[in-house]
Amino acid sequence: MFNEVPELYDRVRPGYPDELFAELGAVTSMDQRSSVLEVGCGTGQATRSLAALGCSVTAVEPGADMAALARHRIASFRNVEVETSTFEEWDNRGRRFDVLVAASSWRWVDPSIGWQRAHDMLHPGGWMALLGHVVVRRPGEPEVYAETADLHERFCPGNPDWGHPPLEEDVRGTDEGWGLVDDPGELFGPTIVAQRS
Repeated sequence: MFNEVPELYDRVRPGYPDELFAELGAVTSMDQRSSVLEVGCGTGQATRSLAALGCSVTAVEPGADMAALARHRIASFRNVEVETSTFEEWDNRGRRFDVLVAASSWRWVDPSIGWQRAHDMLHPGGWMALLGHVVVRRPGEPEVYAETADLHERFCPGNPDWGHPPLEEDVRGTDEGWGLVDDPGELFGPTIVAQRS
């Protein structure tokens, strides 16, 4: 879907604050010796920030046009490799990683395959980080998304809450670690939830 318009996607897709990657580095102890697997790198928005931490990044992206744009955008980094494949079918050639990062992409991974595969590709004690955006509303603000809910349902059906985002205070008060994706069961330890504006 996004692969057909990679430049448009890259232009309108919100990025991630630098503080998020600094905190991710601190929590996971990522440094120049670390190996990171990024699942669904898209056009390389998060990839650049991961590469800037100095770690070795292998990014997997199923869309050939998205992957090509990502390669172009991160060409100045020597510590990044972009491979075109779905995560479920990707040949890791026996490699394991210290950290697996999925920035707004894990929901596209088949959970019946993805969770176990992610677990198996991490070194013992490795980390899995799911990054994403949450649309919120503030008290007294009109629910502007309600006016476009019919379009969202038409093009991306199955999310009836689209026109009614949660209140910001409710989101900030939650500690639901896996967000909008299925829980991985016992494969991973306790979650850490961090929120940045």
